[in-house]
Order: sequence, then structure tokens, then C-alpha cells
Amino acid sequence: MKTRLTSLVLAIFLTVGAAYATKPSPQDSLYEQIRDNIGLFGDVYREIALRYVDSVNPQEFMRAGIRGMLSTLDPYTVFIEADETEDLDLITTGLYGGVGIEIGIRGEDKILTVISPMDDSPAQRVGIRSGDRILRIDTVSTTGFTTSDAAKYLRGAPGTQVTVVVERTGLSEPLEFVITRRQIELKDVPYYGFIEPGLGYIKLSHFSRRAPVELDEALREMANDGMQRLILDLRGNPGGLLSSAVAVTQRFCAKGETVLSVRGRSDESTQEFTLSDEPLAGDVALAVLVDGGSASASEIVAGAVQDLDRGVVIGEPTFGKGLVQSVVSFETGEALKLTTAKYFTPSGRLIQRVDYFHDQDHVVIGSLDETQQHFATRNGRPVEGGGGITPDIEVPTPQPGPLGVEMWRQGSFFDFVNDYIARHPTITSADVSNAMLSEFRAWLDSTHSHYDVEGFSELDTLRRVIEDAGLADSLAETLAEIQDVLDVRREQDFADEADFIRTSLERELAGNLFGTRGRIESSFHGDPVIVRALSVLADSSNYKKVLTVAAAAKAD
Repeated sequence: MKTRLTSLVLAIFLTVGAAYATKPSPQDSLYEQIRDNIGLFGDVYREIALRYVDSVNPQEFMRAGIRGMLSTLDPYTVFIEADETEDLDLITTGLYGGVGIEIGIRGEDKILTVISPMDDSPAQRVGIRSGDRILRIDTVSTTGFTTSDAAKYLRGAPGTQVTVVVERTGLSEPLEFVITRRQIELKDVPYYGFIEPGLGYIKLSHFSRRAPVELDEALREMANDGMQRLILDLRGNPGGLLSSAVAVTQRFCAKGETVLSVRGRSDESTQEFTLSDEPLAGDVALAVLVDGGSASASEIVAGAVQDLDRGVVIGEPTFGKGLVQSVVSFETGEALKLTTAKYFTPSGRLIQRVDYFHDQDHVVIGSLDETQQHFATRNGRPVEGGGGITPDIEVPTPQPGPLGVEMWRQGSFFDFVNDYIARHPTITSADVSNAMLSEFRAWLDSTHSHYDVEGFSELDTLRRVIEDAGLADSLAETLAEIQDVLDVRREQDFADEADFIRTSLERELAGNLFGTRGRIESSFHGDPVIVRALSVLADSSNYKKVLTVAAAAKAD
């Protein structure tokens, strides 16, 4: 009996053990689901490609399927065609073969226009100027070109040549330039210098592999010149490499600090980044400037500086892009930029805004445990979660009125400055006099620039109704009086926005005459965010107070 019982118990154990041994793991189950669904996808693809009533392009149809799948995920997971992968190299290295010009679309005719030639670039050396309108690249007309279209023709292997034909204000005939391409290096630090003795300013525009190297060069040179305070401007910086973001943070934060956590679905994609070297500028009083265009790597730096109470963050709330992408390259040349993890600041804040799409129609949503709102810096200052970095001191960017918005939309400042320089070729100052301001006002009328105030369109409608009713002559005086009132209002709008108009002209003029350096330096004493940073850094007690008081000061 005992033997039979023992055998029965052993059989039960063996049966249960076998069941556990053969039970599929969650990973096995996932692979099985992937296999089954790939088979289903292939079956559907094959049947449609072979039997649909109209012919189907197999390649385009597959691309549509891929885009459809990715549309259910976050906006940063994208499929990259083979001829577009060079843009990834540009983001990573900051290098490409080309002529070195910034281009845009300008005017009602949407003409491809040179915004600015890069300093010491092949384009600048042959005489390409800001405002030149590109008519042809080699033998190809640029009519209808986007900036991406133009880039494909302008870029090429260093040492090769490209012919660019431009139209220039003040000249009756087009100009032809033969430009030899070379390796163009996009500057991550396009500017560094002193606003005043002891107070440095660095503009960091990207986070390619060169960002730490260029930053080191700036910091060392300014340290030798007596820098004690620094403004690090990250406004409009869309990010770049994670490694460069950590390296930039390394220049300011103490050795041993954990400045970033990356958490993903697997152990391989989860990591903490702790600084292993002493900072190059660890004792410098620091203000970091951010805005809605500061994203990803910029938010890593700003978040670490804020959470560790290393400096004061000033400006507007950042974009909230805290997803880590890895690039998977395929043998056929295409690539998949795939989100694999999320960024968290030292206090534990998720940088990514949780609601990727602001609706419930997509697969991906943020985890509930990532929606915590309340965190604290090392000194106990409260900081908010929910995505993005909220500055310690918020300073909103001044918004132009309707007139200013319309002039920016039409490119009026850019066009006028190019026209003005063509008529005043010996100008060397970026100061905008009252006479130049008046000239700009007259230029707007002479070029029929459209900047009507509210009421003009209604008046035009009223005129048509009156003409159709045959009452134009009898009501002509009344219509003229209404027109006069609207003209006075338009003149008042120009007067009300004169400061904004003058500042815009000064920056455009400085950029045209002196390049990036001129444009940036012209903003030092008129940019409210820089002005606020100057005041904070000028008073060491106030600077320390912002970093230690529980409720950080906010700008009015």
C-alpha cells in the first residue's frame, strides 16, 4: 500500500512538473502571437496585391501598411526610406557635403530664397547673399521646390560642383555661381561670448556628437577671460543624441550625480546615467533659458540642472519630448527609428507628455504610474510632473499684434532689409533710425503689402453690395469716411507696434550684415528672457534665493 501511494504521489509530481515544464512562457506566447499575425498580414497583403479589382503597386502598398501600423504608436516612431537616412547621419554627426546655406520659402509666389549663407561656407565665399532668390540649381528650375527638394540638389560629395542661378534685388539680370561643395559642419554652438565682463553667453542649438567638444572650447576660452556667470540658451533646441545631453550636463554638475534615468520595457533599455568626471564649469552661476521649442536632450539638461538645484531655469515651459529612439537599419537601406524607452529627470519626473495624441483612438497611452504630478528638487523646491520642464522663473515671449504677425507671415522684415541694403550698399550699422522706420512704412505701401485691420474686408463686401444695388454714387462719401477711419486705425496699429517693428528690423539687419553673431548680439538687451537672466545673475543673493526658497519666484 505504501509503495502504491508513493508511486501515485510521484506520478502526480511528475505530471505537475511536466505541465510546468511545458507551459509556455510569456515570451513564447508573444513570439507565437507575432508569428500568427505576421502570417495573417502576409495573407491579406498577398490576396489584395494579386486579386484586387485594380492593379496595386506592391512596394507602395507595403509602405502604406507600415505607415498604418506606425500611426497607432507615438509620433517619433517612423519608417525612414533609404534616400532619407542621410538626415540621421546629419543629426548624429552635424556633418554633410554641401554648399552651406540656410534656405526658406518666401513671398506670395513661394520662391526658394537664401535666408543666410553660413560663415566661411562655399556659398558665402563665392558671393551668395541673404535674400538671393534661387531660380535654378544646375539645369533644374526650382519652381515649386520645397526646401527638402532643394537640399537634395545642393548636397553632394565634397569636391563636386553645383551651379546656382539667383535673382538679386537691385539687379536686372540673374547671377550665376559655380560652387564647389565641401564638408559642411553644422555648429552645435553657433555663438559664445560675453554680454558684459564676467557674464558669458552660450547658444547651444543642437546635440550632435560635436556638442560637448564645442561647448568645452567655449567654456575654456571664457574661463580664461574671467567668466563667473553664464547664460546657457537652449531655446529652440530640438535635441539630438542622449550621450551628448549627458556630456553637456557633465560640464556643469558634480561628479557622482545621477542626472538621468532611462526606463524601457526590457532590462536592456533601462539605465541610469551617473557623471564620472569633475565638471568643467561647476562653480559658475548658471541660468538656463528654455521655451516651447526646447525638446528632448534640451529637457534632459534643463531638468537635471533644475532638479539638482545647479542653476536657475528661465523662460517658457518646454516641449515635453522624453522618448528614447533607437535606429534599426535594414539590409535594403531603409531604417526604423523606434521608441524604446522614456526619459526621467533626477527627481523622477517623466519628461514626455503622457497624452501622445490627446485622444483615445490610438494604441499607445502613458502608464498610470507615470502621471504623478508633484516632485521636489534636492533643496526641496516643488516641481511639477506631467511632461516638459516648467521654468523656475517664467518669462513669456512677447507676442506681436495682428500687424506684426502679418508682417512676419509675409516676410516683410526680411524683404525690406534686403531691399534697403541693395539701395544702401555702404551701410555698416544695424541700428534702426526713425528715418529707416518711416522708410519701412512707406515701403509697405509701395509694395502693396497686405496688413489690413479688422473692418477692411467687411468694407470691401459692403462696396460690392452697394455697387450691385446701384447706390455707389450716392453713398461714395460715406464709404470714403469709413475708409478714412480704417486708415487711421491702421496707422495707429503701426505706431502701437513700433517697438516690435524696430526690434525685428534690427535683428534682420544685424543678421544680414554680420551673420549669426550679429543676429544674436542684437538681442542681448531687448530680449526679455535674457534681460531677466541678467538681473537674476547680477544679484548673487537673489540667485541663491531662487534655488532655496520653497516657492520659486515667478515673473509677472
